[in-house]
Amino acid sequence: MEIWLDSVNIQAVKLVKRLGFLSGVTTNPSLIAQQSLGYEEILEALLHYQEGPVTAQVCAPEAAEMVQQGQNLYAISNRIIIKVPMTKEGLDALHSLSRQGIPTMATIIIHPHQALMAALAGARYVAPYLGAIEKAGFNPWEMLQSCVKIFNNYRLSTKILGASLQSIEHVLKCAETGIYGVTLKEPLFQELMNTDPYTNERNEAFAEDWKKIDHHGLFSEKVRR
Repeated sequence: MEIWLDSVNIQAVKLVKRLGFLSGVTTNPSLIAQQSLGYEEILEALLHYQEGPVTAQVCAPEAAEMVQQGQNLYAISNRIIIKVPMTKEGLDALHSLSRQGIPTMATIIIHPHQALMAALAGARYVAPYLGAIEKAGFNPWEMLQSCVKIFNNYRLSTKILGASLQSIEHVLKCAETGIYGVTLKEPLFQELMNTDPYTNERNEAFAEDWKKIDHHGLFSEKVRR
């Protein structure tokens, strides 16, 4: 399962990249609006500090303007994936961009039929908002299983990227479902990295026993072979 970071925090991106499992970065207008830099500067920085794709969302009332925005964003780099909201106009724009060979991600997916329509329109990714679905009182896992089944039935190549996850349990359920990947906010990523108390306890015991071992200078200088 791929792990993407839903953040425009460069330091967080560097950290996840250093750990070796950052596959990409997702952004949205709300995250961008919190920064003092311009849209293009933020995207270029995210592209520079990691090798994966970066999503950039279009935001316009009509399809034609969404397409123009998508073209301008994709001109920055071929690693830019254009996020398109699953509105009627968005579906039109998504299809147009996909026909031009511009990679797209259908976002704010709430229902399986939205994922299906996006896939048929040519979306490379769909991003179901699992946490939002759960908050609305519905079962996000039934929705996700339905998407997986539909995509498998018709051998659709569109990838499912779980979004709006709220807990480690959400991440594990996504992994159990077998979807392509998840995108995580920084707090949830940090929670995943936290050390379990039992792991800490056993590690401290090992550290104490380590002090009792005669290392014979093994680690005091470089061993030559």
